[in-house]
Amino acid sequence: MANTLNKSEIARFVFQEFLDMYKKRGYSDIQNELLKVSSITAKKYNDFHTAIDFLDRRYNHLQSNVSHKKAKSILFRTNYGVKFSSIILETKKHYLTKLIVSGKIDRLFALKNFMGYICDSDLHQFVYSYLTKMDEKYLCALITKIEEKLRDEKPDYIVFHGDNNPITRAIVFVCKKLKITTIDIQHGIYQTTALMDGRIADYVLVWGQYFRDMYLNQGVKKHEQIYILGYPYPIEKKVKKKHISGKRHVVYYLGQNFEKYNEELINIKLETIKALNDTCSKLGLKFVYRPHPGDDRNLLKSKRPEVKFVSGGEKLEYSFRKGDIFISFNSTALIEAAMRSKICLQLMNYPIQSDNFEKLGIVTKSFENIKDLEQYLVIISRSKKLGDFQTKFNNKYIDISHNPGNLFLEILGDLEKKKK
Repeated sequence: MANTLNKSEIARFVFQEFLDMYKKRGYSDIQNELLKVSSITAKKYNDFHTAIDFLDRRYNHLQSNVSHKKAKSILFRTNYGVKFSSIILETKKHYLTKLIVSGKIDRLFALKNFMGYICDSDLHQFVYSYLTKMDEKYLCALITKIEEKLRDEKPDYIVFHGDNNPITRAIVFVCKKLKITTIDIQHGIYQTTALMDGRIADYVLVWGQYFRDMYLNQGVKKHEQIYILGYPYPIEKKVKKKHISGKRHVVYYLGQNFEKYNEELINIKLETIKALNDTCSKLGLKFVYRPHPGDDRNLLKSKRPEVKFVSGGEKLEYSFRKGDIFISFNSTALIEAAMRSKICLQLMNYPIQSDNFEKLGIVTKSFENIKDLEQYLVIISRSKKLGDFQTKFNNKYIDISHNPGNLFLEILGDLEKKKK
């Protein structure tokens, strides 16, 4: 396939559009970060591929011998973790469902649920070679390798959680030739000023009417290409906490890893953590920093030894149960806390464009600087009723009224009708 394509066209589609989107948003180090990730992943694969390939072949051979009467097949690309697990398991009841895996967590999920999978770890070597040598022949090799995998697998659908990274873009590139339907499920908070995902997949499944309108207003997708799936993760029902007299309220700051793409932004994080920790200490509030999974915890702890960090194994759901007040720039976790009727405050102190969550009706207050936020924390700390600061969640922003697994199957049914 690759020999018949224009190499510059492949480079533009797979890489240049991706890089341009990130750089336009202020992520100046995106290419270096991509080089780092592809280098690490390629090295791990080269070191262990003999054992990994053997395991993959043996397991998939065993799995393929099982009789499958389901007519349609679907692949979910999981990207190291297992996104949308409840949707995957519901889909498995009706479709031949497999994963595109990259690491241990997604493989173990496949093994536990006796699902077939294909591996994409070997694809990173082509990305690394292209970035170090800037020779488009490596992108052609990437396309060819993906086509080999998909011709063997013959899926009817491939589902992504984000379609804007180079390997995913390369997969979509091949799917367009092989006429495989591609679906992108919204995986995080999309900003009006920088709609980066759902641009190249055939269909996009969004969290609510607000995001559907965003795609339509920017001309990224047509009406028939957008479905409202609602929030794709299960939401734990709110458990009322009994406030113990004299017990300090717990404030969480939810970190985001913006310095991954622009190293200068780490100073804002360090200043924010220090200022909030100092303020909470003065007000008798308990401050906890919850790092982003991509944070350099050791570095941050060395710079801010006085700040309490969550333990490395603390699940997000546990943080939601333990915390009373949640603060972040525009983290998806902040929205999840709001869905659970927590007091949520948005601190918009990064030089990055972001939607105002207060205006959208999803957090209690939004602030552009730490000083104004600190003054509001004073008001909260003096109040006897935290409930006075809660806000009713805007269901048009994110629909949490449906079971995402059932609704996903309804959407697939509608796509089948369109094909016919």
